[in-house]
Amino acid sequence: MDLKRNKREQILEKATELFFARGVADVSMDDIAAAVPAAKMTIYKYFQSKDRLVGAVMERYVREQHEIMNRKIEESPDTLSALASILDYQNMPVVPERFIRESLELYPQIIADLLHYYREHMHDQLRDLIVRGQEEGVIRKELSPHILMVYMQGVTEFFARPDVLAQFHDLRLLGEQFRTMFLYGIAAPNDWSAQP
Repeated sequence: MDLKRNKREQILEKATELFFARGVADVSMDDIAAAVPAAKMTIYKYFQSKDRLVGAVMERYVREQHEIMNRKIEESPDTLSALASILDYQNMPVVPERFIRESLELYPQIIADLLHYYREHMHDQLRDLIVRGQEEGVIRKELSPHILMVYMQGVTEFFARPDVLAQFHDLRLLGEQFRTMFLYGIAAPNDWSAQP
């Protein structure tokens, strides 16, 4: 890894640590510069603004989650197990609720960009997984994969609204409830006892 890439990664890593520990609003570029250590000008050289740095932190997280999703699909014995594993919020890397809530509130354009990444890179992959599950007989065949994906996208975009998210105090519980409802809703009747 060359020095430029290494410095950029160091900045991203320290920014992530600080944002997760203290929240986005309470971390300054000076704080990040001191933690790296690097000159504040060096941070601006790579990221131009705090907004871009926050965006890079979130983008990296989403890409890492996509890689984890791909690995879970490859390692799972069947489609329903893969979906259960992908939606297993208890075993995902912890992202502090404060970071999530502040990001939704303060950086709506970044969130919109991440939702676009989901639609462009993960949507079709999940739809194909549902089709495969129908072929395996573990997902109900009468459900349209397209409509299931519209449903998942709608739920994701709905909960990406700060006014909606403010109604919930425990995001992990929210994720687990969604997982249970989704999996029991799509599982073929003979697979209900096996999941989640």
